[in-house]
Amino acid sequence: MTEDSLEDKKQRILEYEESMARQLARRVIDKPVPPVWMILIPIFFIFYAWKIKEYSNGLKGFAEHYLLSRRRALDTAYEAEQSGREPDIEQLLEPVTEIPANARPYYRTWIALLIDHYRNLLKARGNSAQGLIRHHYRAKSTYLLSSNQLNKAENTYNMALLPKIEGDQQDIRYVLEKMERGIADLRRQEAEVIFS
Repeated sequence: MTEDSLEDKKQRILEYEESMARQLARRVIDKPVPPVWMILIPIFFIFYAWKIKEYSNGLKGFAEHYLLSRRRALDTAYEAEQSGREPDIEQLLEPVTEIPANARPYYRTWIALLIDHYRNLLKARGNSAQGLIRHHYRAKSTYLLSSNQLNKAENTYNMALLPKIEGDQQDIRYVLEKMERGIADLRRQEAEVIFS
């Protein structure tokens, strides 16, 4: 069996991240559950169908936003591996003007860790994202340690953004905590599968 090209590896990693984003969205966004009587009355069932469509759109929107920085980091890692040059993180940060000044150093730390993670996977051997992870990290504990570092950096960045986000701070904090727990749980479950 031949090894995937750099482009193939990038695509596998992106598909893996998209899958994780969808799984995380389902953990963070609560699915509407209708009372039994609502299903029996057609006009209320239409309302429920509308709520389900809204939920579905919410999942899709969450996943797309969750992937924005990850796609940028993966593209940067891919370009660095193709060119053989170190990634220019400052250039990556330039167009991201909406990040408040107090959060920029945390974003930089997180994105740098993410780029390193993706570069390591792009250098690894394997024909799937899980194979790339297994080859590079070699052990579940090493992978989980790296995942925890990434999660901690992302959570620190998110908390720096918290005061700038409009809305009920308790609700926003609740969602951030669900994201934090959700991604940590997903990575642990993934590690069990990958390194079993």
